[in-house]
Amino acid sequence: MALPQPLALFGGRMRARTLGRLGLVLTLLLAGPAHAADQHAADLRALLDNARAAEPDAADLTPMAIAPATSQQLLRQGDIDFQFSVGIDLPIDLQPKPLSSTVAGPMAETGRHVIVFDVALAKASRKVRDVQGMESQKVVEMVRRENPAYKRALAELDKAGLRAERYADKNQPIPPKIANILDTTQAKLASIPPFLETPVYGKYTYKAADVDAQKTLTVHYYVIDKQAKRYIKSTFDVMEAQHFIMAYDMADTDPNKGRIHADHSFEKDVRDWERAAVIVPLSKLLNHALQRQGEARSFTSVQPLLAELARDRSTAAARLESERFDARPLNDPRFDSVVAIFRHNALGSGFYVRSNIVMTNWHVVNGSDIVELKRYDGRETFGQVIARDTRLDLALIKVQDRGRPVEFAQGREIKPGDVTEVIGHPNGYAFTITRGLVSGIRRLKPAIMEGVNERDSLRNVPNYSTPHHKDGVLYIQTDAAINNGNSGGPMFVGNKVVGISDWGQLEKLRSDSAVTKVPGLNFTVHYSEAQRFITDALKGE
Repeated sequence: MALPQPLALFGGRMRARTLGRLGLVLTLLLAGPAHAADQHAADLRALLDNARAAEPDAADLTPMAIAPATSQQLLRQGDIDFQFSVGIDLPIDLQPKPLSSTVAGPMAETGRHVIVFDVALAKASRKVRDVQGMESQKVVEMVRRENPAYKRALAELDKAGLRAERYADKNQPIPPKIANILDTTQAKLASIPPFLETPVYGKYTYKAADVDAQKTLTVHYYVIDKQAKRYIKSTFDVMEAQHFIMAYDMADTDPNKGRIHADHSFEKDVRDWERAAVIVPLSKLLNHALQRQGEARSFTSVQPLLAELARDRSTAAARLESERFDARPLNDPRFDSVVAIFRHNALGSGFYVRSNIVMTNWHVVNGSDIVELKRYDGRETFGQVIARDTRLDLALIKVQDRGRPVEFAQGREIKPGDVTEVIGHPNGYAFTITRGLVSGIRRLKPAIMEGVNERDSLRNVPNYSTPHHKDGVLYIQTDAAINNGNSGGPMFVGNKVVGISDWGQLEKLRSDSAVTKVPGLNFTVHYSEAQRFITDALKGE
């Protein structure tokens, strides 16, 4: 049977060379007693049987969405050493999609059965043993000497030049034959180096060692039947091992390096193996799910599924977090109210305004109904965007894990000169605090609408509230550092939130149309605007 086409979930396509080594492991993994099948199992079994029976060039039987749900924390911090891929060995249109559209999208696009993966562990390790010194040679110096061929060519050129000079002295044209000889000898001399460098070899020792490399993969997966409202949750582990005889510290000038390369592996070879994807065929995954059909559970909405995913992810993240030694100012309770928000490859900030409601910027969640969040204690959760206001550039997210709500400032207690502190994730540096001053309180045209024709654009803005927009938005100007990743996070004066980090002033460069950020000129949405938005959006909550 042909190798399945790999579908990489965490990067580009990978080669299927690891599939052969998975055979024995997966055979043992998938063995087990079958449970009694209900209609859900029969439908999944029929799909698998029909797909296996199809001709090699048969059209795809059905679409099937697949979504990676691996912890963004693990991915961003480099704790996933290699990719996990699904090999497409069945006539099923398996398409990678974002988690939100896979779980909540229409069946016409995702198919009846969808798969969600959470890589809990993907670690590579190696043991080095039996290190030995191997004698060889390398260049220790280069001896420079005159090139005899250059001397001969120079003599030939001198001879040809003398013959040509005789005609020049008599004011006679140089015969073509002699001119040709002169040109030829000049070209010959130019092609010959005047000196030769001869290598002098000396002894040295490189190292050879036996290396046992291993890759360990743990994947939680969910096969969800969107029509029957049932899902199967299970876990599989895969281990791959490879033995290498490695050469270390080999000199680049070793004349025997061709033979050494043929007999040994090198660091790049081991590293490439460690980073290569582990590929599991789709047919084996579906069969693995069928073997656990008796454990299928019912669901009425996507929220319980997302909650279970979040618990699994938080367990993996907490295990790795316990091994770190990062500085964490746990004596500051304000951090407990702040979250990191992940959307595709973007990172933003947010904070609890109710025990189950997080506020952020609209531009942080634009285009996503379901987003991933990480709390300060390392726990991860999901949330659904429930309200937006593009004019204010604010949004509210209803989250599964409850948190500590902030306290907003009241009345007119904020004034220029007050010390401000901004908490967020600037340029990916999670849970960072920066300090500045209230520089001013200004009502300005909404930054989100700068350069946009309001009449043409506002018709398609979700939940855009028209009252007061002609008066502009009230902002607090601050010189506290606010960068990419701070968007949507809180700005405090003392222990009270006075603003929501939003935008910084830009200016055009002289040389071209590029723009740069003006230092110390940043704006946060005033707390009164945020409170009004919360009140309007959560009426009846």
